[in-house]
Amino acid sequence: MKFFIIPNMTRTNAFDITKALLVKISEFGSTAVLNSSLKKFFGEFVGVSYCDETELGNCDAVISVGGDGSFINAAKKATQADKPIICVNAGKLAYLACIESNELELIGEFIKGNYITEKRMLLDVSIIDKNCKILYHSYCVNDAVVSRSGAIRIMKLSISCNGAPLIQYMADGAIVSTPTGSTAYSLSAGGPVIEPSVESILLTPVCPHSVFSRSVVLGGDSLLEITHDNSGEAILSCDGQEAVIIPDGAVVKITKSDKCSSFVKIKDDTFIEILNKKISG
Repeated sequence: MKFFIIPNMTRTNAFDITKALLVKISEFGSTAVLNSSLKKFFGEFVGVSYCDETELGNCDAVISVGGDGSFINAAKKATQADKPIICVNAGKLAYLACIESNELELIGEFIKGNYITEKRMLLDVSIIDKNCKILYHSYCVNDAVVSRSGAIRIMKLSISCNGAPLIQYMADGAIVSTPTGSTAYSLSAGGPVIEPSVESILLTPVCPHSVFSRSVVLGGDSLLEITHDNSGEAILSCDGQEAVIIPDGAVVKITKSDKCSSFVKIKDDTFIEILNKKISG
């Protein structure tokens, strides 16, 4: 079996964990593949091959070593290649981790076929100008965030669902998340936690200037359209990546993607058990 390893080398312990992972994969008679740019870190390991990430599709699975942010970025790459994704925790909370750093032997269970995959919905996000031209498109595993940029001022966001007006927020911004993303930025902004198996779209305001502004949970097939009041520069960020400007008069359209991510689950702990463990520390 062949694994494409994507470590987040900015994590202080990612190097040591990845080394141990490479050894474990070799012990199980499998092959580890790394991006060519990482050869300077791991070139000493026998049996490890290096290639460009375009070759990811030739592997059986993707392993991310890092935290949830690293996992989200790796999951996008795995989804494009239609491969399952395994997360090895080298961070702190890591709600999405499949394996902790002291559980690397569980890779053997994956090789034996003792695992399941959880299909997680993605969001399809576009910015469309007033001439109906698509200016930007992306997929989100966690969330899409519309917020203000530049001067610190409140913004008015108008949001419709399936063509009908839904809500207006006077706020710093709005988060549209998948159930997977409900434990990320949306949770910090006061949003609810949604079990990943519940296919839905979560809308949460950021610092709303109203005591009545709350999160809204919508059906998984909903189409959201978000416009702003043009009183200042607005930006869109998908899964925490580099933000793009939303031009005046443009609309942000968000709906369920036709793609989904395959998250590997090896242990038999439930989502609620994981949540309680991570929140309680």
